[in-house]
Amino acid sequence: MSSLAWLIVWLPLLGFLFNAFLGKRAGKMAVAWVSCLAVLLSLAVTLLIWPAVYTAPEHRLILPLLPWGSIDTPWIKFGGFQSNFALLIDPLSLLMALIVTGVGGLIHIYATGYMGDDPEQPRFFTYFNLFIFMMLLLVLGENFLLMFVGWEGVGTCSYLLISFWYVDNENAKAGNKAFIVNRVGDLGFALGMMAVWSVFGTLSFFTHDGRGVMDLAAKHIAANGMPLSLAPSFFGMPAVTAICILLFIGATGKSAQIPLWVWLPDAMAGPTPVSALIHAATMVTAGVVMVTRCSWLFVQSTTALEVVAWIGVLTAFLGATIGLVQNDIKRVLAFSTISQLGYMFLACGVGNFTAGMFHVTTHAFFKALLFLGAGAVIHSLLGEQDMRKMGGLRYKIPKTWLVMITGTYAIAGIPPLSGFWSKDEILHSAANAPWGGGSSVGLVLWLIGVVTAFMTAFYMNRLMWKTFYTEPRYNEDELVAHPHHNFADEHEGHDTMVGHEEETTGQAAHHDQLEHGATRIHESPPSMMIPLFILAILSVVAGGLLGPTGYFERFLEPSVAPLSLGGLEEGHGPITPVIGYVVSTLIAIAGVALAAMLYRQHMKTGNLIPEERKVQLERNPLSPYTFLLNKWWWDWLYNTIFITIGGWLATNILWKVIDVGIVDGLFVKGLAGGTAYISGLTRRLQTGYVRNYALGMLVGVVALVIGLLVAWNNLPH
Repeated sequence: MSSLAWLIVWLPLLGFLFNAFLGKRAGKMAVAWVSCLAVLLSLAVTLLIWPAVYTAPEHRLILPLLPWGSIDTPWIKFGGFQSNFALLIDPLSLLMALIVTGVGGLIHIYATGYMGDDPEQPRFFTYFNLFIFMMLLLVLGENFLLMFVGWEGVGTCSYLLISFWYVDNENAKAGNKAFIVNRVGDLGFALGMMAVWSVFGTLSFFTHDGRGVMDLAAKHIAANGMPLSLAPSFFGMPAVTAICILLFIGATGKSAQIPLWVWLPDAMAGPTPVSALIHAATMVTAGVVMVTRCSWLFVQSTTALEVVAWIGVLTAFLGATIGLVQNDIKRVLAFSTISQLGYMFLACGVGNFTAGMFHVTTHAFFKALLFLGAGAVIHSLLGEQDMRKMGGLRYKIPKTWLVMITGTYAIAGIPPLSGFWSKDEILHSAANAPWGGGSSVGLVLWLIGVVTAFMTAFYMNRLMWKTFYTEPRYNEDELVAHPHHNFADEHEGHDTMVGHEEETTGQAAHHDQLEHGATRIHESPPSMMIPLFILAILSVVAGGLLGPTGYFERFLEPSVAPLSLGGLEEGHGPITPVIGYVVSTLIAIAGVALAAMLYRQHMKTGNLIPEERKVQLERNPLSPYTFLLNKWWWDWLYNTIFITIGGWLATNILWKVIDVGIVDGLFVKGLAGGTAYISGLTRRLQTGYVRNYALGMLVGVVALVIGLLVAWNNLPH
């Protein structure tokens, strides 16, 4: 079956091509079927290949990406450089392929119901299939360059999907922001690849002859045979450290870590299935996967590990604090994603890459569940996303409440749900950090992680109370659809709107078809609810089946470098596994209970702070509430530095002085004007009279003779 590995990547690509060229003609039903089948068949092929990985040497297969080629089929070849069209199938890439196609397939099924009434549904599924193709190329590529193609591809697809409803200017801006911020991180990735090539002489991760980057790193040698510790330094750092930090800069962009996290909250502008796909199964986990793939390098640089751990834990804390005050149901989940990604990088930074990937797996289940559940809530309320306008939905949509409470308790870390097992393993590893010269550093990391876990439990149960338990803050008979698609605000005179006068939002169209007297708030259709129930089951059982049994660690072990490769070993801090389990459980219960206690006292308004008081606080930029509501003023800081100051410098210095003054004025106009002036002077010598030319020749001969005489006199006699 391994000979069919290319189908894993090609099936979503074929789905993309069908939808792109035939989708509108084939109709929405055909588009939905082709899109879902492309991803689910890719999942089936992945499952069929699974046994072959177990029987392969070192649990690793290198297979052709092109069905008519081989693993040595060159993509780029010049000089001593060659990059091949090949796939790397090992436990890490297999795990990610299962997550991308499995969770991604469920999100595709959900989207058939959520986007069913959108007039641009074929374009949506075209982008969706392309997204899956690019993510699979990222995780299955045999070398850095193929990974980078997928890396850039998911960035492009995120831009297309986040700004899918581009008529709304804010949606277009959100897509631009995601694209631009990620380009900053991608520069680090590109420089890291160049550094890898300069040291190792290849971009392949593993090769059959043991000359891949990770093969050589495992042997502590570079491509020319010298010890890796003696390789040329970059930016004043050892080569391995520089490579790891440059690659991690790329990861901070793609996985929304400090300082490049600012794009992710705005990614909520796209349709809810997009949010679920980006946050749960694909793009944002790419950085964690890349760092794990390069674990053979990272374990050999204590400095790089420390940077990853501290950035991760601080991002986790930052995301949780901002999530405490958000009012948009999807933005709460966006900041929880930022926070949970921080946990994953914390695990990688303390050398437990398996724990990081374990959290990637469980997070894919409960975060997809939460986003799709939020989409069901939004669907039932005709597009409303503001939790201040919700409440009382527990008995209106009990099935949605059931799956949402499951996801909430899973991310909060309530045992025995999946989030408890993966989060606790990370905290235990942080407490026993292998670097730092003592247990104090690990204890600090653990404490920040525990405080973050408490805030996570609080703000997630806050979401549940404001949405489901407090009194309704709406009149069901007066619910008004919140149009989201590109034809929501059509009016006469806009050519782009012609032919769409009859279109309404998916939610509004669905509710307008209800029988007279039926409640306007109701459960979502089966196409949306079935994926939710599957994800809820996985969120309950996956952690317990994979974590305590040790199966997950044994499964991923061949793909992850041991700490001992870099001369490190796990520390022995005061936090034992039993203490960790107890503390994690108590912290999760305390966070959930505190939210319940506080919001039970504010059942009518659903707000702990009265609206009048909020208005006063928002006027004070130094108040903690305003500080958190404005995301620690990061957007303001970036806007001031890069837009205001950077814009002024670009306009007044780079443009007016350098471009207009120096380039245009001095070089272009100056050189052209100087040439014209000199030409004007010299052309006067061209009189057309023979006597003038003869005189010029005579003057030249005299000057030549004088020069020869002077030279003769200066010669030694």
